[in-house]
Amino acid sequence: MITRIDNYFEDFIDDRLNDIWKEIIRNDKSIEGVREECFDLWDRIKESLPKEDKSLIFRYEEKRNQEELLHFQIIYKQGLADGLKIGNISNEIRSKDIAGL
Repeated sequence: MITRIDNYFEDFIDDRLNDIWKEIIRNDKSIEGVREECFDLWDRIKESLPKEDKSLIFRYEEKRNQEELLHFQIIYKQGLADGLKIGNISNEIRSKDIAGL
């Protein structure tokens, strides 16, 4: 049972991260300039490397992307857990307020 719930949350988090990327981050003007500059710098770094070292930069890029995805997943999971805790605290406070009436 727990595994199904864990799998559901993993899928939910992955889907939500994709939605956030597509709907918010990709269109955010404050990020756009930084992202374009990063792509430009990255291309310049790749172009400056000798051919035999280019595979290293591609492997590095792949690992950095994996690391970034893991960061996003951890941050989102923690935010979700924090939201659930806040919801539980809020429900407890409401229950005490109602019981005190």
